Amino acid sequence: MAPAFLSGNDYNVNLLSKDVVVNAYPVQEHRLPLSNLDLTIPPVSVSVFLCYKQPTTRSVSSFAEEATHDLKCSLSEALVYYYVFAGQMVSNSSGEPELLCNNLGVEFIQASANVGLAELDFYNPDKTVEGKLVPKLSDSSVFATQVTKFSCGGIIIGCTFDHRIADAFSTNMFLLSWAELSRKESIEMLKPNFNRSILQARQPLHYCSAIEEMYTRHSSLHLEKSKKQDPPPPLVSRIYYLNAKDVQVLQSNASQHGKQYSKLVAFSAYLWKLLILSQEIHSDRSCSISVVVDGRTRLTNMGMTSNYFGNVLLLPLVEAQAADIINQPLSWSAKLIHDVTYSAANEEHFQSLIDWVEMIRPDPGLATIYCRRDITLSNAPSILVSSGLRFPLPKLDYGWGQACFGSYHFPWGGEAGYVMPLPSSLGDGSWVVYMHLPLDQLEAIESHVDCLFHRITANFLGLY
Repeated sequence: MAPAFLSGNDYNVNLLSKDVVVNAYPVQEHRLPLSNLDLTIPPVSVSVFLCYKQPTTRSVSSFAEEATHDLKCSLSEALVYYYVFAGQMVSNSSGEPELLCNNLGVEFIQASANVGLAELDFYNPDKTVEGKLVPKLSDSSVFATQVTKFSCGGIIIGCTFDHRIADAFSTNMFLLSWAELSRKESIEMLKPNFNRSILQARQPLHYCSAIEEMYTRHSSLHLEKSKKQDPPPPLVSRIYYLNAKDVQVLQSNASQHGKQYSKLVAFSAYLWKLLILSQEIHSDRSCSISVVVDGRTRLTNMGMTSNYFGNVLLLPLVEAQAADIINQPLSWSAKLIHDVTYSAANEEHFQSLIDWVEMIRPDPGLATIYCRRDITLSNAPSILVSSGLRFPLPKLDYGWGQACFGSYHFPWGGEAGYVMPLPSSLGDGSWVVYMHLPLDQLEAIESHVDCLFHRITANFLGLY
């Protein structure tokens, strides 16, 4: 019989040790400024966790200890290239954050849990993962990791990083390099590029008007918060899976007149429509969605490289009336999301954002979808979709095989919902979907007749 799921309240994680891992070689202390695109990211932490079953060739008693030793040694080697993760966040003379690269080191935690992997309720990561399996950043540190061993012999590697210095693409680069070094292989990927001059502002400064719709000055938020308004509802995290055939069906349903949109656009259009249908939103409400754009392949004329380490993100804002989203076919929403998102996914919009940030500094700028209260307090669903479909799960083999499950965990602190689809470990085209939304929205989605999301289970992950 399958074991019952356990939430974080039903199992214990015991701290075994805390160490600090430093760069294998001395580092000349220096400061690395954040780029103008980094400065659009609020001070939030992002976590990622990777689950590994005990290899049949290893014993329960020795696997976790051997794996932890290998991870610690290879992390020290990885920090030679990714030395920023061993630094700390400080302030410059203008009060803006920047990185002090001083090899302060990475906190490395070893822990044990009194349950097996199959007993964990990954559907509810707020209880099972948060505060249990991923570390919290201490003081001014920017990266920490934790290895937790389980009674079944499996382990979970949990990492937390400061989003201001790295987006998911950058972190994936690091995880891949760390895995290669742990396997005693040379790094096949290009070494990270920290050249901030690639994202310099122009002179004279110039930006298009669309930037002021996508982004908001931090100082203007104080004016909004001074108004007496009820706070938005708290957000909670859930993890689902989406069958491969349903991903294909969504893409087919979102197509029109021979025009096929990407799976991500089709998924975003479906989720947007499902949220509105499930909550019976008034037809005249304006609803918002933003699909994150990675600029690495779009800024080659500016000198951008595929191995650039940092944030290269743009968050276009798509808005429409609830009535249109409900009454029009799925292809209508898909076309709107595609057209608005990809019309902004170009060098001029990225350069405009860089110039706009330069113009308002040291006042920070934040994405409108993250912070504008008039969007989220209208009771209309507002969501940010960030693609994790390039999450390199099959390649994250640290020397004992592929992860059986992996996900980001990002209770991001924004007032809109956050959703990240990722590839599942099955390799069959199915997705894992991390959602961070108000509880009533999640419950409404799950109960709706058109819902294609299934609660993540140990059976789906093959943990039995």
